[in-house]
Amino acid sequence: MNQSATQCYHPLSLAGHWLAAALAVLCMLTVLLASILGRRHPAHDVLMLTHMWSGQGLFLVNLLRLLVLSTFGQPAPAGLNEDQKMGSAVLHALLYGLVGFLACSSALMLLAQAAGQQWLGMTIPLLLTGGAVMLVAQCHQLAGILLVFVTLAHIAMAYALHVKGEESVLSRMTPKGRALDYLTSQQGEDNYARIDRHPTPPLS
Repeated sequence: MNQSATQCYHPLSLAGHWLAAALAVLCMLTVLLASILGRRHPAHDVLMLTHMWSGQGLFLVNLLRLLVLSTFGQPAPAGLNEDQKMGSAVLHALLYGLVGFLACSSALMLLAQAAGQQWLGMTIPLLLTGGAVMLVAQCHQLAGILLVFVTLAHIAMAYALHVKGEESVLSRMTPKGRALDYLTSQQGEDNYARIDRHPTPPLS
């Protein structure tokens, strides 16, 4: 990703960031509440289903965020030394990697439970045996716990940089200007592409 391509985040990056944060909170709260209530509670299955789909949605949003960052670039961190930049990069890599692993392991467990059932005229194959399903489930739980700690470390680092950094982190993560202009774009202006304005054709 090009960090020098822009001085501020593209609004799609900002929208993706806060949507991912909301989905992460929803995903964590639902599984926590489901574990507290227990399997016999009437809301347990609904909570676990919400947990699964919010996790898959989080994974999809992160993929779109990476696409937006690769397309529009991201600003270079302000006032950070090399160790802080490395720490930030490691935290973000862990966040993306853990979310991806959790989404894939969740999909594997779902397919294992649905093995032998018909879907769109096809029989879902048996991909994992009982022992393998238990192993994937345990790894999924451990990765989920690790994601909580990595997320807390990410929040703590962002807060520290917001308080002590040369530039407000929250200010960089807040959309500026007219969002509609940013989202309907083609011609380069203020580091964003625009489609609502086209170049004036040369006079013949």
